[in-house]
Amino acid sequence: MTMLKVKNLTFSYPKGAQVLKDISFDIEGGHCLALMGGNGAGKSTLLNCLNGIIKPSSGEIFIDEHRVDSLSRSEMAKEMAYAEQHSDVTQLTVYDTVLLGRKPYIQMNPTQNDYDIVKNALERLGLEKFALRYLSELSGGEFQKVVIARALAQQTKIMLLDEPTSNLDIYNQHEVMEIVSDIAKKDDILVVVVIHDLNLALRYCDRFLFIKDGYISKMGDRSVVTPELLQEIYNVKANVIEADGQRIVVINKIKK
Repeated sequence: MTMLKVKNLTFSYPKGAQVLKDISFDIEGGHCLALMGGNGAGKSTLLNCLNGIIKPSSGEIFIDEHRVDSLSRSEMAKEMAYAEQHSDVTQLTVYDTVLLGRKPYIQMNPTQNDYDIVKNALERLGLEKFALRYLSELSGGEFQKVVIARALAQQTKIMLLDEPTSNLDIYNQHEVMEIVSDIAKKDDILVVVVIHDLNLALRYCDRFLFIKDGYISKMGDRSVVTPELLQEIYNVKANVIEADGQRIVVINKIKK
């Protein structure tokens, strides 16, 4: 089973403050990990260190026994997929965009296997009827599903998602997160999601990592989400209740 290991990771911007401080954790595949914390806590910076977009100041990241910084770009693309929020390339069709997920595997031209994998990804995300549409013609929810389908077609061990529910309506937020959770379980891969909505995270994620001031404040399953932690991380007074078998956060008061 895939294992992501982060050891003593730190990151500082040039001539700037230290953003990440001694980050260490291990997590196996088959989980959907919510990466949470207040604005400026370091969530997206950690995600970008994991995917190699930025280089940590110190520390190590392993996927199984492989150090991430020892992998070529092509090797890295076979281990980890990154699904960003936006794309400047809007004049590609949905099909061609998902096919780009096969780029690390294509030598000269796509094979029938590549086409079959793309077809499967489109079907799993319910995008068959959108295959020939351009990205610029899609709604926000449809676009997010295309991004996830492309990452799925990449057939990696780890999928990183940066705020996949941002700017989506309630229905699309739940649909996207349900798909993400389903992929983690059925494909036995690790999905790491930067997400702000506590109740969405509690419904669809099974592991949580909270960052405050660049440090890991708490990591674990749903039980780590407590009123005390929420006050520490977000400066709010809240209750965590059970309703219809789900843990739900109810905000009582903003601390002043």
